[in-house]
Amino acid sequence: MWGWGRVKPWKGFTNLYWVMRLSVVQRESIKTQFADELGTDCEVMLFGSRTSDLGRGGDVDLLVRAPKPVARKVWGAARLAARAERLLDGRKVDVVLLDSNTALQPIHAAALATGVAL
Repeated sequence: MWGWGRVKPWKGFTNLYWVMRLSVVQRESIKTQFADELGTDCEVMLFGSRTSDLGRGGDVDLLVRAPKPVARKVWGAARLAARAERLLDGRKVDVVLLDSNTALQPIHAAALATGVAL
């Protein structure tokens, strides 16, 4: 395990534990927490600087796609961000919520284009 430090890849190296600079346990915990909140059919995608395994630091940007309408989206996104921050030991998490009633904004398009499913 490399931890949170800089990953130094070399030929033949595959880092299966720390992909997207999040551990398998962290990714699964986030998906489970979000599924508890929005249902098992929600999709969680990581976008932004954390998608690069070679970077350092940075916050965690998550796009959450919910197939059903979400009441009070701002509160829902804040609640999901707080849950994820607790799971990641206080690391800053930004959550963008996209449901069936949300008009597609540039942030959604960018996250969908560059995001990686957890």
